[in-house]
Amino acid sequence: MGEKIDDSEIHRAFGRAKAVREDLNLAILGPRRDWRRCERWLRRGCRVYLEDTVGLDRMAEAIRSARDLGINVTDRSIFQVLQERSAGPTPHLTQREHEVLDLLRRGLRNQDIAHALHVTENTVEYHVRHLLAKFGARSRLEAVERASALGLA
Repeated sequence: MGEKIDDSEIHRAFGRAKAVREDLNLAILGPRRDWRRCERWLRRGCRVYLEDTVGLDRMAEAIRSARDLGINVTDRSIFQVLQERSAGPTPHLTQREHEVLDLLRRGLRNQDIAHALHVTENTVEYHVRHLLAKFGARSRLEAVERASALGLA
């Protein structure tokens, strides 16, 4: 399955195909270094996840290896993402940043966090911006995921 096919469409097609043939395995081609998508598909039963620019020979070899060895195969770029995440320095968080991070992890909105901590929404936005910067994250969810990976959330 290629990257230009919507994930939900792939999931439906794979489910229908598995109903017909139980021993079917899934190989996905995806964007370089997209660990989230790779992890999501591995949880759904994908056996091979490779960068979308991989050649046909390499893809076929990965599929054969996954089948013959009973393993999952991912691209080197995914491994590099994991190495970078695990090797990166653990950011120092203030007590308030820990509190905000915990409330973010619980899925609270800025307004709810402000109410829980007895501060203004602007103060919460300030702390969220700092958390995003410290974790190099683009979203609140990504900051929480990175904090969890580092054992901070």
